[in-house]
Amino acid sequence: MTSRHAIKAFWRRLTPAPTPSQRQLAQKPPIKRAISNTGRLMLSVAVLLSACTGISALSARPQDPVDRRYKIEEVRFAGGPGVTLAGELTMPQQGGPFQAVVLISGSGPQDRDEALAGHKPFLVLSDHLTRAGFAVLRYDDRGFAESNGTFETADLYDFADDAAGAYRYLQGRPEIDHSAIGYIGHSEGGYIAPVAARQTDPAFMVFLAGAARPLFPDVIATQSADLMQAQGADEATIAAAVTQFQVGSSILKQQAPLSEIRDDLDDYLRSQGMGRRDRREVLDQFATRWGVSHANYHSQAELRSLSNPVLALLGEKDLQVSAKEEAPVLRASLRHPQSEVQLIVGANHLFQPSLTGLPSEYADIETTISIDVLNRISTWISAL
Repeated sequence: MTSRHAIKAFWRRLTPAPTPSQRQLAQKPPIKRAISNTGRLMLSVAVLLSACTGISALSARPQDPVDRRYKIEEVRFAGGPGVTLAGELTMPQQGGPFQAVVLISGSGPQDRDEALAGHKPFLVLSDHLTRAGFAVLRYDDRGFAESNGTFETADLYDFADDAAGAYRYLQGRPEIDHSAIGYIGHSEGGYIAPVAARQTDPAFMVFLAGAARPLFPDVIATQSADLMQAQGADEATIAAAVTQFQVGSSILKQQAPLSEIRDDLDDYLRSQGMGRRDRREVLDQFATRWGVSHANYHSQAELRSLSNPVLALLGEKDLQVSAKEEAPVLRASLRHPQSEVQLIVGANHLFQPSLTGLPSEYADIETTISIDVLNRISTWISAL
């Protein structure tokens, strides 16, 4: 086990202050206050993992469905142990049994619409798929909106249990083709779906901005580097930030009680000049069952073990999940002959047409999801 003293010896010096452009982004939602040095970059990324949920919908977007002429049913079903999830099942008015999909949201507490940055991506996606002839089940995350349970203490495997519960609920519905149920996971949902597949053997999966490499340290380190580079940070500052995530990830990987992991990470953050309040925010995000489960999750091995066809879509301008880094690993890891990895030119993490890919741009873009992406998803599933 890595000792606290060894961690401190690995990294003792304070890192330089951020550029003015970094301060400007830090003042935008969802980052709560300015970051005084890159030793506090973990704080900004911790809040960014909530996927801009702090920016609520203020007005309707052009793609928000208005005339939903299909079956709409409020449902409740069992998720993981002791958890009841609330959601909405939509189905075409005529026909059946239907191919069906379970929508799995990204990181941070999300409602059934995955409402963020003034958009409702899952509502738009479910509307498109239902009109295309599919049944769609989307649900509020545990402990959020109308679902019970506790979000803060849940880990990757708890969220997979919830997704598997949604799948089993569809299996109990006579309107559903039980051999044609799949998962669509956005962002962290791309990690959750393969774990849920251990229990349910879905007919297919779609990863929307899902990563193949581990979240800690690979995806987080690349994310922080890409965001800082987009804001004009110098190479030394970026390298220091990447080092911090690598060290922090090594702490999370320790085979030790969670309390000891928190103490070790707290010591390391203190050595980086981070104040007590900011350290607590980072610890509450990363030094948790969720953080430890991701730090020890072997994502590539999980992908290689899949026997299901997967469609993986990546945004070329995505600064949260790098298409450049993830696409080759996804192509090497997905074994099913019908699996595809597709790059969406000009798209960001939400699959909006984007100029910069920066999260601060999400709310300013009127498009919720590219129509091309919607069509790619429904066409690929139909072809199966």
